[in-house]
Amino acid sequence: MANKFVQFLGFAFEGAFKLGFLKDRIEDYQQFKERQVFEKLKQEFIHEHFQELEYIWELLERNIPFDPKVEQPEELRELGLQDDHKTHLLFVFLVGYYEGYFYGLSFGDLELIKYTIGEESSQAGVYYNADLIFKSNKTLYVADFKLSGVRSQLTDIITKQITQQKVAIPFRNYGLPVNLALGELTFEGFLKSLTLLEDELLSLQEASPELKGFLQVVSYAVDYLHKEKPEDIKEVCLSLLYPLAEPFIARFYLRGEDLSQYREKIISLYDRIRRLELEYKQVESPSLARIERLREEIPKEIENLKQQIKVREKQETVLSPDSIYASREHVSKVLDRFFMDPDPVKAVCLFHSAGSGKTTQTRKKILQMEGKHIILYMATRKILLDREQKELRKLKDQYKIEIVYEKSAKKDNEWVRNIGDTYKDLPKDNAGILKKTVEKIRELTTKDHNFIWAFATQQAIVGTLYKDSTAEYLKELLSKRIINQYTFHFILDEFFGHNNGLFAIEEFFKILNYVKKEGGRVNLYLFDANGFAPPLLEKLLEEYKEFQVMPDATILCEYSSGNVFKERDIKVYVSAKHGYPSPRINLVKKFIFLSEEEVKLKKKPEDELINKKIAEYIEKTFKNYKEESTALVFVQNRGHIARLRELLEGKGFSSMVATANSKRSQREINEGNQDIILSTSAISRGIDLSRPHKPVNHIYTVIYDWGIEKNMVELIQAVSRARGDKKTESEPKTIHLIYLVYPTKNENIAYLEEDTIHKDLIRLLNEKINLREKIYLDDVITQIITQFIKTPEEKSKVLVPLGEQYKSVYIPNKISEIEGCLSFLNDILELEKDDEIKKNILILIEVLTEALYVSVVDISFDKEMEYYHPYILFNNQRVRFGFDNESRGRAKSLFYKVKEKLEEHNPEKTEDIEEIINSFLPVQESALPVLVPIYSIVLVKHFLKINELLGFTIDKRIGRGKAETLLGSEKPRTYCFNGEQDREYACIPLGEEYPYKEVLSGRFVKFPIEFIKYLLEERNGGDKG
Repeated sequence: MANKFVQFLGFAFEGAFKLGFLKDRIEDYQQFKERQVFEKLKQEFIHEHFQELEYIWELLERNIPFDPKVEQPEELRELGLQDDHKTHLLFVFLVGYYEGYFYGLSFGDLELIKYTIGEESSQAGVYYNADLIFKSNKTLYVADFKLSGVRSQLTDIITKQITQQKVAIPFRNYGLPVNLALGELTFEGFLKSLTLLEDELLSLQEASPELKGFLQVVSYAVDYLHKEKPEDIKEVCLSLLYPLAEPFIARFYLRGEDLSQYREKIISLYDRIRRLELEYKQVESPSLARIERLREEIPKEIENLKQQIKVREKQETVLSPDSIYASREHVSKVLDRFFMDPDPVKAVCLFHSAGSGKTTQTRKKILQMEGKHIILYMATRKILLDREQKELRKLKDQYKIEIVYEKSAKKDNEWVRNIGDTYKDLPKDNAGILKKTVEKIRELTTKDHNFIWAFATQQAIVGTLYKDSTAEYLKELLSKRIINQYTFHFILDEFFGHNNGLFAIEEFFKILNYVKKEGGRVNLYLFDANGFAPPLLEKLLEEYKEFQVMPDATILCEYSSGNVFKERDIKVYVSAKHGYPSPRINLVKKFIFLSEEEVKLKKKPEDELINKKIAEYIEKTFKNYKEESTALVFVQNRGHIARLRELLEGKGFSSMVATANSKRSQREINEGNQDIILSTSAISRGIDLSRPHKPVNHIYTVIYDWGIEKNMVELIQAVSRARGDKKTESEPKTIHLIYLVYPTKNENIAYLEEDTIHKDLIRLLNEKINLREKIYLDDVITQIITQFIKTPEEKSKVLVPLGEQYKSVYIPNKISEIEGCLSFLNDILELEKDDEIKKNILILIEVLTEALYVSVVDISFDKEMEYYHPYILFNNQRVRFGFDNESRGRAKSLFYKVKEKLEEHNPEKTEDIEEIINSFLPVQESALPVLVPIYSIVLVKHFLKINELLGFTIDKRIGRGKAETLLGSEKPRTYCFNGEQDREYACIPLGEEYPYKEVLSGRFVKFPIEFIKYLLEERNGGDKG
């Protein structure tokens, strides 16, 4: 019966979505509503199985359609939330109706191709079996509807409301996905890649149910394009749409290619995959013999996977890196060739390994040049700027160097206006560091010197409310006088270290073009070891120009040691040579398991038990080396660090926490004698781990499932930090990869809709898949580490993990300010050892976090908005947030208890915190870009009683492209509230104008970890079994 209800919900969601989507679009709407939706489903499900829901079905039928932008029907208000079939049906239907309606508003005129409910043929892959196909604006849209765990998600909302807990949003899909850029912008190119990976796709079906749906819509699109051969289609958009979870969407260009050669292959591939039985479907079998056999087989398979893991733990992989000295020599040769090129305007990109001397050698070669020069050195970490300007100050008199290093000025008092019971910020233009830097350089051009060397963070290149890009300030340097007198050098060091790297490069190429037209001389230098493969830059710039965004991704490309191409008619030299500052690397694996039984028995939080196991492993493997070596423990979960430090010190280790927010960190690293250095990604770029008296020879890195792409980037950077002196670089390194295997939970199986009676089997199957994915993840990470320390063969395929890239837009608001302060406080909490200070900082963090809430008030659908399923994006929405007076009083008292200690670490940030605590108001409003989930609107308008409140917490990332949410790392509160006067909607505030249109419209796709594993094996010609 449970399966029947799930089927009913699936058709109800599809029918409701189409009723919203087709409203005011088709002449036979009433007939479609009655025959295709209500009568059809009533006969198939209600009369046969769910007679008790007939009155609910009739309630929906007599009130549909209505306009979701205006007041809802009286009968559909204050429906209440109960965890039963009635509420589930009403919720799924109304959410589907709203989503279809707002999805439809995204399109003007469109041509419907298939919208009826149900398949018309038993033949696989034929387009008239699709759920929805239509054409609009020269794009073919093919969509399929899935539930993706909506029942368990709704149950979670209802039950946690009763216990006054909060559900985290956004809702996630099951699995361990990784963004993969196949480098294919055209549909034909993607189909070619897909057919070449046929064996791999068939192999991974068991663990990737979403793939089946994706291949389904691919086959529908290919079949339609082959049969109908439309001449007006320029793009193809393929979608899997879910009620609450974020969709799976892929979008490609169509350039008139003949797809006939792919039709049979794709349809055949889909047909075979759809016949494969999903592992979770096995438990639906009514056969008791089959169930008992599974109860015997699955534990054996789990045990087999555990034995494979034990084998991996016993094996120590010895890697022989290429010499870092060879990489340094190669940097010198590449720069020599670059400077010998007579072209006055050119660019060079060095993807050589960390420690290869890219910055140092470039500095030396510029200082050897004759004439006058203006150098702007930009990096993504302030520690890099500090280090480089320190080196230049030593050479200041010898080479007649003027140094420009502008710091942030203290903010002026900000004015607010009282509006009713809230306060509103009055905006003002903030000129920013880059403008001040340019003004100082212009001033110095009238003085006697050879070099003006300026410093600024790459983050200074942003869009603002008043200027498309702050890089436009640099044009003020480009007067005829200055261009004639000076050669310009623009350096972007570790440009992938912030999300605006590609945006910054594009802005500098505009400047290079301008200088070229004016007959000037300018060089652009781009450095980042994470780029790895020279052909990558050309590909990335091509994609970025097209889409203005690239999410966290693993890029598949062909390796070559060098590449020359033209960008905006400017020659770009790209080179790489890889090595590692150690003669040998020992790669060791540890899988730390935590079972449900262990959690129940020890009655402690999962993280506490995990931290204890990590500490025990470090004690076991490092105890005998601590006298002559230092261990780096790289932990991406900042919440784990303070407790892990306590546990390690309890085992006799001395330790420190490295953080970018404390000025003491670098000095302690280089001069200290601690046994262990703990850090998050703060250490991954810029920090120098040189301590020859106690070299860093053991590196422990904890691997988390979330953010795999970015974690891999930072892991590789962290591993490269152990360098900087002859002793450190001459000794072998041991890298410990620690994988965390948390207890498997039934609710994590988002695509399993059944209230199955075989929950023990579901748990076993989940455990099996979880273990298998961890093994695949280990394969991927091992391969990527191996390729990063040794130069690959020419034309071999490599996978390069990269963090997200998009244009940063600075939108000043109070929420952003408090986020920076909380980050600083969390860092200092990890550094401090004084128990009383730590206690007060911890309480201060809790007070600041818990006191802050955010919601959207009185949505106006008349203003500018865009729909990205399942969210409406308002670019400039009135957002209410607050900080009550009682909490502010507590925060002030706590702050003054720790102020002196905070100032020891960073007086500027301490001053910021004081200013924020003193200026934050009880209830404020601010205009922000914000996402409002459709389910938030439905809950307020249809389900909550008068004055009823429903709370959520906001996770750090939103969308498959993973944009940052404001205060996301602190999980701020948001809520739905059906007030007598004001309605407030749960929302997800965005700190920057993230280009959702491209990411959520499907420019990039998340593939499961298995897919990445098989790509690596295909690259190496390995066994696919």
